[in-house]
Amino acid sequence: MWQITKPQIFLLACGAFTLRAIISLQSYSGFNKPPMYGDFEAQRHWQEVTINLPIADWYTNTSDNDLMYWGLDYPPLTAYHSFINGWVAQKLNASYVELHTSRGITTEEHHNFMRNTVLVADFLLYIPALIIAVKSIGLQWHPILSLLSLIVVLFYPGQIIIDNGHFQYNNISLGFAALAIAAIFRKSERLAAVLFVLALNYKQMELYHALPFFLYLLGHSFTSSKQKSTSFSQRCVAAVKNVAILGLIVLFSFALIWAPWLRSIHHLKQLLHRLFPVARGVFEDKVSNVWCVVNVFYKLKMHFTNEQMAIACLISTLIAILPSSIHLLLNPRKEAFLLSLINSALAFFLFSFQVHEKSILLVTLPVMLYFRMDPLCALWFLHIATFSMLPLLVLDQLIYPTVVLTSIYLMLIRVAIRWSVNDEKTTKLPLWDVLSLSSISDNKLFVGIFYMSTFVGCSLLVVGQVFVRPPNSLPFLFPLLISAYSCAHFVLFFIYFNIRQIFGGATVKIDNVQRVTRKTTSRVATNKKSN
Repeated sequence: MWQITKPQIFLLACGAFTLRAIISLQSYSGFNKPPMYGDFEAQRHWQEVTINLPIADWYTNTSDNDLMYWGLDYPPLTAYHSFINGWVAQKLNASYVELHTSRGITTEEHHNFMRNTVLVADFLLYIPALIIAVKSIGLQWHPILSLLSLIVVLFYPGQIIIDNGHFQYNNISLGFAALAIAAIFRKSERLAAVLFVLALNYKQMELYHALPFFLYLLGHSFTSSKQKSTSFSQRCVAAVKNVAILGLIVLFSFALIWAPWLRSIHHLKQLLHRLFPVARGVFEDKVSNVWCVVNVFYKLKMHFTNEQMAIACLISTLIAILPSSIHLLLNPRKEAFLLSLINSALAFFLFSFQVHEKSILLVTLPVMLYFRMDPLCALWFLHIATFSMLPLLVLDQLIYPTVVLTSIYLMLIRVAIRWSVNDEKTTKLPLWDVLSLSSISDNKLFVGIFYMSTFVGCSLLVVGQVFVRPPNSLPFLFPLLISAYSCAHFVLFFIYFNIRQIFGGATVKIDNVQRVTRKTTSRVATNKKSN
């Protein structure tokens, strides 16, 4: 039987890295758009601030740190990373991070430096983390699914186009989160706690994943199989001890990272204020979540204050996340944990306060890792997630690279199926039939029609966004349609993934996958004999 090898994994990683380097040659957020210059300038400015100002002033408004001009609003680990990049930039060329005078710098040398900082994070953290996570989750799975899973995570166009195109460092927080998930599947709960603290302290949006991590570790402490042979009282004592150790690990990790701001209540409050800015409003731009769609028909910002909307968002999010959370606490299994990560992140994206288009990447990470358990729906979701960021990508002039990346993504998956299975009949089947190894394939005709119609709708909206001029009275017609179309899909996926978790459909049983792959292998052998 064909087996995926380490050299093949290495080649896939090299291909994924090369593709990221190519995308780095494209346009980026805020290119030649004064006075703010977009996310690219924000990341550069944070390097300027952290390398030139004392650490106590990084999050504080001063004469040298105007918080209205891209003030630092991510946790301390982002600030430390900015400091390291700023230190390297200063050594290479001090003009890159010269206080006040370097704003909006657009030299080719600086552009290359900034792009390379993202590629370094890809090389050192994100790509290795994804490979480790895929291998950790799929230790008992068929190599064909392992190959497809690696392609799905390494070449996902949404993350590539945001980090290496638009310009951000989501690869760092997502890389730590992927390693934390891998640690859970490898039964290294304490390491998982440390890794997730690192992810959360790089970007506060990792709160989307926080509740599943907490509930799984809590529930697992009380249901660990290692304690079943002991008495009830002994199990309780051992569980409480384990929870206490995990709590101390988390507190110590936080204290170590936040130490410079714990010395002053004023600086600590300022840091917290920067991380959770209520004044920005419920959403920005055209986001594919519930509040943005509702706002089309009922102007939320005109009828409610930011504080009122923040409370409404908090309550709505907690209600949405409650079924998945209760189920995970009572059933702390690894498969349920992975689905709970999806459901929690998607609930936050749909209902929480101050959501950005790029926040959908927090949902795509667990969905990618769930691919081998439900290939069709995972791939379906990933395409819609990339599509939902289209309004942002159009502003950055990245629509054509996104289309090319998506085409390469589909092509690689089809080639992998043909190469690994080597079955002419199988490769001629529609994509949804080849990939669907779960119970959803029982209704192939209905699912296939629904699946393909989704992409027809996406294609029409892409054409409209790029080539059709909207009426003057509706200048944002296509961004709103894209957001509403994507949001409708996300709501349906949210319902589906909750059903999968709560009603026993958390995984495709290994026996079923092996049965499918045995049939495939048998057909290959029969074809070879007949030839």
